[in-house]
Amino acid sequence: MDVSTTLARLSLAEQIRDRILARIMAGDLKPGDRLIELRIAAEMNTSQAPVREAIRELEAIGLVESHRNRGSRVRIISDEELRDMYDVRAQLEGYAAELVARKQVPIAGDLRACVDAMKEAAEAKDSASFSQHNSTFHRLIVEAAGNVILLGFWETLNVKARTLINVSRQKRDLGRIARSHEAIVEMIEAGKPTKARKAASAHVLENKPE
Repeated sequence: MDVSTTLARLSLAEQIRDRILARIMAGDLKPGDRLIELRIAAEMNTSQAPVREAIRELEAIGLVESHRNRGSRVRIISDEELRDMYDVRAQLEGYAAELVARKQVPIAGDLRACVDAMKEAAEAKDSASFSQHNSTFHRLIVEAAGNVILLGFWETLNVKARTLINVSRQKRDLGRIARSHEAIVEMIEAGKPTKARKAASAHVLENKPE
């Protein structure tokens, strides 16, 4: 798999969401600041539709709050919310890794490509790129598990955005996090369901916000 190709497929709404998210993380947009669709659309040379969708996605993960007749404003997600999300992720992704290992789905090569991309992003200190490749890694496993209900629940967690929040806020060692994915790949490739589940769950909990 060419990871750069996956990145190029990001929808316009996702690109706008990520740009808004980056501005929130950088402090350019602060709690209480309004997100005016028309202005954002003009800045990004697009229509209001993808901007509206991007704002809805940010609202879904708790970074934006919207009220009728008052518009949308920035809201900062709490560490407690992040910790809760990581607890749920550990269970979902552990189960997904177990299913993939049991079915012996051949995705080890794709997973290693993501790990290599994460390592490169870590060396460049590019947390946004790191978060994208990290999300791609975990999505590959969840999708390969072949359980649409599992995938649906996982998608509501918006792993990419919340990973970016975590690594930015906690000043994580991105190189260490990238390497911590390797045990998951090894257990999936070896076809060891129980150990794959344990490795995936442990990986998420080890990187849980303090």
